[in-house]
Amino acid sequence: MSSFDLSSEEGRNSERYRKAVLSGVANALSRALGLMLMIISVSLTMPYLGVERFGIWMTISSLVAVLSFLDLGIGNALTNRVAQTAIRSQYELQEVITGGLAILTLLSIGIGGALLIIAANTPWETLLKVSDPSLFPEIKAAGICFSILFAISIFSVGCQKIFLGLQQAYISHIFSAIGCIIGGILCWIAARNQASITWLLMAVLGSQVAINSLLFFILVYRGQFKAQHLFKCIRQESHYLFHIGLLFFLLQIGTMVGWGADSLIISSTIGVAEVAVFAIVQRLFQFSIQPFAIMNAPLWAAYADAEVRGEKRFIRNTLKKSLLLTFIGTSAIVVFMILFYTPIIQVWTHGNIVAPLLLVILCGIWAIFEACGSAFAMFLNGTGVVRQQVIAVTLFILIVLPLKLSLVHSIGIIAIPLATIVAYIFANTCVYGMLCIKDIQKKLF
Repeated sequence: MSSFDLSSEEGRNSERYRKAVLSGVANALSRALGLMLMIISVSLTMPYLGVERFGIWMTISSLVAVLSFLDLGIGNALTNRVAQTAIRSQYELQEVITGGLAILTLLSIGIGGALLIIAANTPWETLLKVSDPSLFPEIKAAGICFSILFAISIFSVGCQKIFLGLQQAYISHIFSAIGCIIGGILCWIAARNQASITWLLMAVLGSQVAINSLLFFILVYRGQFKAQHLFKCIRQESHYLFHIGLLFFLLQIGTMVGWGADSLIISSTIGVAEVAVFAIVQRLFQFSIQPFAIMNAPLWAAYADAEVRGEKRFIRNTLKKSLLLTFIGTSAIVVFMILFYTPIIQVWTHGNIVAPLLLVILCGIWAIFEACGSAFAMFLNGTGVVRQQVIAVTLFILIVLPLKLSLVHSIGIIAIPLATIVAYIFANTCVYGMLCIKDIQKKLF
């Protein structure tokens, strides 16, 4: 229920902000617990895993971001589709949700089977530089475990995307928070027993996937998923979801190649020990990015709702405030992190990780770009400006990959954030500042 008059534009604007704030608070709780889980998992596991095994765990865990494109963009397309139909017809909304989840379920089964085959037959000894050959069986087992969990996550993330489209992301964030709490408890138990990487994956990733999957039963309870309409809904929704999903799919591939593959590039060229250094510094600056990701994430559905209604004043004002607050806030936290990174990392890793100052500075600068870029992306996604994002990411990849692969051999690990910053500035300036500027203006004015 809303306390605002939804028949007026001002009332709808207030309602969007109310839902965004509610989702932001729940997201803050979820992200805070997620960051606590990250800190705890590092502190608990680094002493007994050692730098190399910890690097392996971080490499496999990073595959969640790397392989996120395997949902073929359907999850993101489903968010926009739900946001657009929620204001028109509840019956149509039911068909969208039913068809979308059914398609994601079939996709999960197919992707899971393919990943299991790959994990079981991958020559890990040639893919990762590991000094101890006895670790390869553990790596293989962890790869198989990850394949199963990732396949299930395609469905669970789809459920989260639906609640985002309904402007009820706070519900999914509460479930995520519960998953983090359970994950932390299980990680502590696993560390006490010096568990293998496989069991750590089950504890941390598995608990979150399992809890988020329970969102499905809320949709069933509400009557928003009807199994008897399954095949009809699949046929009706497949065209839209695959058509729009294709653009998000290309965008996700670009994100995976441009950003998500960093750990794999480092581990295959310099070694998994350097992944541990990079992962710690990268996670350090999540404290500057996450608060504003929390603030901006609910705006995706709000932008989509305003776009459907043609309420551009809301879009303009919200984007301006979002970008300004994100830039000022992220910059302040980044400066603090750079000034005090040495004692923070020493305490966090029990002195096992020493990070070079230049790496920290470059990762901090990139954190500012990433946070602001994420705020801008919520506007682009919500207003349907996806094709232009694909162009920007494609140009980014064409620049950043050669830079990373060539510089990492000569200047080491600092090549990763340096190449990312240079390529990101050039690609986004060319696309959004020149090539697609009229498309952006149409959404704002």
